[in-house]
Amino acid sequence: MHKFKQITIVGCGLLGGSFALALRRAGWQGTVTVCGGSRSPQLAVELGIARAIETSFAKDETCQSDLIFLAAPIGGIIDFLKKHGHQIKPGAIVTDAGSTKVEICQIANEALSPEAVFIGGHPMAGSENSGIEYARAELFEGATWALMESAHESELLEVKALIEKIGARVLLTRPVEHDQAVAMISHLPQLVSSSLADLLNEENTDLKRRLAATGWRDMTRLAGSSWNVWRDIVLTNQPNISAAVGALIDELQILKEALDTRDFNQVRELFSAANQSVETQRSLHYQPFKKLS
Repeated sequence: MHKFKQITIVGCGLLGGSFALALRRAGWQGTVTVCGGSRSPQLAVELGIARAIETSFAKDETCQSDLIFLAAPIGGIIDFLKKHGHQIKPGAIVTDAGSTKVEICQIANEALSPEAVFIGGHPMAGSENSGIEYARAELFEGATWALMESAHESELLEVKALIEKIGARVLLTRPVEHDQAVAMISHLPQLVSSSLADLLNEENTDLKRRLAATGWRDMTRLAGSSWNVWRDIVLTNQPNISAAVGALIDELQILKEALDTRDFNQVRELFSAANQSVETQRSLHYQPFKKLS
């Protein structure tokens, strides 16, 4: 952690604020500066999450931070790279928290100078709540943090070490494979949750709303998420998300046909397969990081 004397967080909301708090909890003694957004940078300073607002980018100066953490929504990350990629000092590392990776990594490679290194990242942590007021130091504790493979192995290992210091587990992958995977395990659940919640916007649902208990609340918890965040996710991962939705539709169609024909053995087999999948997930031996060949 000693390599990074100053870290700038671009987009200091839930993830950015939690990252800063997690660094302090881990004993990091450097300087945190923040920028991006209208109110959140000043609030971050007022709350003691950051020491100062980073002004170099607005002044078209070179930022002197050793690490730039891009924690804005995907569109904000892309805009920042395009507008300010040339303002990263030589030797600095840029990483991000964007939940899709192909487009971000491509633009980073085009926008940054050869003297700066980009290590794409995605912490699998968050909340249906957004905003720096929800930031907490333990947000990444035990969470998986995907890092993209890079030819810059020493910088990759430095980012890995920093992330592990704040309690997360690093998983090495590639942008294409990452985006395919998160479409199924992250983006699809959000859309299913939103679709389920929308069902109760139909007429004559008062009784259903009154009867809804923990099962319904658990399944629709994500439906409170903001479209401002999810818009960029859908735009940058549309083919993979569409494929995931199609796979779910196929699964539901099989279930509907089984119910229509009273083929309860088929329904039983679904439960059996689902139980097995859950057990496999629970017993998964986590292999967090492989050394680059």
